[in-house]
Amino acid sequence: MRVFRAVLAAFVAALLMTGALSTGATAGSLPERIIDETPPGNKQVSYNAFKLKGSVMEPQLDGTLLPYANQKVKILKKKCGTCKWKTVKKIKTDDAGVFKTRIYAPEKGRWKWRSKVDHSNGFGNTKGKVWTLYFK
Repeated sequence: MRVFRAVLAAFVAALLMTGALSTGATAGSLPERIIDETPPGNKQVSYNAFKLKGSVMEPQLDGTLLPYANQKVKILKKKCGTCKWKTVKKIKTDDAGVFKTRIYAPEKGRWKWRSKVDHSNGFGNTKGKVWTLYFK
């Protein structure tokens, strides 16, 4: 009985390792979407609120771009260079692939921001450019 358990455990471990390796190899080779956004540096709408607007497009094999319509976009922020990214908002794109939201800057200090679209429909994780928002 002990030999059977040892063989079974080794077999299950081998299956888990091959499954993890195969999914990791395909996730890195997936194409990414295109995130086009303008940092909200000059688009202040109230004392500490800024307007963020961007668009997400999916490149096709024939070279055309289709809008990433009615899907989720995450807005992430972090306080320092070594801190982890935290999800602040989850917003949806419209039919043209455009997303709009308000983000709030801290009274003191600086926050780094970026947008992110998770993997789906044959595309990998896509991250936007990192930009900083603060008051002078």
